[in-house]
Amino acid sequence: MFLLMAFKNADWLDIKRAVAYPRIFMLVYILVGVAFGTGAMKIASPDGSAFGFDFMNVYAAGVAVHEGRPVDAYDWKGQGERERRIDESLNKNPEVVPDTGAKPYYYLPWLYPPTFLSVGWLFALLPFLAALAAYSAVGFLAYGAVLYKIIAERHKAAIWATAAFPGLYVNLLAGQNGAMTTALLGAGLLFLDKTPIAAGIFFGLLSYKPHLFVLVPLVLFAGRYWKALAATLVSAGVCASLSLAAFGLDSWLAFIQGLGSARSVFLESDGAFRWLGIMHSPFSAVRLLGGSVQAAYAVQTGIAVCVVFILLYIWSRKATSLSIRASALCGVILLASPYSFGYDQVLLALPIAFLAKEGIENGFLSFEKIFLFALWLLPAFAKDGGENYAVPLTPPMLMGLLAFSWLRMKRELSVQK
Repeated sequence: MFLLMAFKNADWLDIKRAVAYPRIFMLVYILVGVAFGTGAMKIASPDGSAFGFDFMNVYAAGVAVHEGRPVDAYDWKGQGERERRIDESLNKNPEVVPDTGAKPYYYLPWLYPPTFLSVGWLFALLPFLAALAAYSAVGFLAYGAVLYKIIAERHKAAIWATAAFPGLYVNLLAGQNGAMTTALLGAGLLFLDKTPIAAGIFFGLLSYKPHLFVLVPLVLFAGRYWKALAATLVSAGVCASLSLAAFGLDSWLAFIQGLGSARSVFLESDGAFRWLGIMHSPFSAVRLLGGSVQAAYAVQTGIAVCVVFILLYIWSRKATSLSIRASALCGVILLASPYSFGYDQVLLALPIAFLAKEGIENGFLSFEKIFLFALWLLPAFAKDGGENYAVPLTPPMLMGLLAFSWLRMKRELSVQK
């Protein structure tokens, strides 16, 4: 009973601990950074476990653009060869070799729409390490600015929790763009009520990740945000049109044609288990637990339909605070897509900040504070849970996030009556 009460109210998780725990994590990050900086850890490795490996993919696509053949970024073997050359320039004894069909992929295919080729082109103007540093810094600063406006501007103690969020460092370690994705979605949500056109522009820029973007127009429609919806579609359309003019129709056709191959490699083939361990979707959970591809698709589809329906209902209730609706959106974005990777979990910083702000100002629900703490810790453990032990931690946590968003909505609406 004592333990239950300790979790129910979590009074022990006070401001002092909310500052102290993130500081401990920050110290660990600094030690890891020193290890990379002194060469104790490799700059990049073929299994994707070392610093910046995923950024090689972005940089290699940028190199293809500079070579005057942007469509070549969608040639998986050619893209792998460019990544191999980058690895050779960083390591004297490279382990990455081109795929011959006799061994698993040790490179990342380019799966982004042509809209993101401009980012690769921009950073490929720099040497690789300088480009990686700039790419990471832009994402980190944009993330910090948005999270500061959500919670830390009014609650200074939250600076440590947002700065030391494990999801941010999982993303930075991989050299991924999740911090920028979080910043764009968070900025759109922050501007939504007061400046809907600006919100739509930020949302439209998020279209470089279609599987994360697709729900945004739907919730704007459900919430009757007509100006923001129009601006979102126009912004996404302008990005697509500019990329069409810059990189050609062939690039778009190659992108579309590659989607089927991506589905096979990452979800359906025997070799997919290499990737399923670092995914955190209901689909990957079923596969890791021994289910068939058909069962995984059935579970993923069933859950996606249910949670999207709940999400649209929450967004249709405009009397509900934006913090609650935003938290539900972030959880469902990660839950509804089968392509939910560990580095995408930096997106969880948004619902943690929004719900923590609600709790500080209006009181926490039972078990909500300990849940948010567990959600904050999740990215630090989700990778090992899925990849090494086949324990899918993320899907039930995302369902819990949606449940708390629902309970907050019901409490808020009941108070308004």
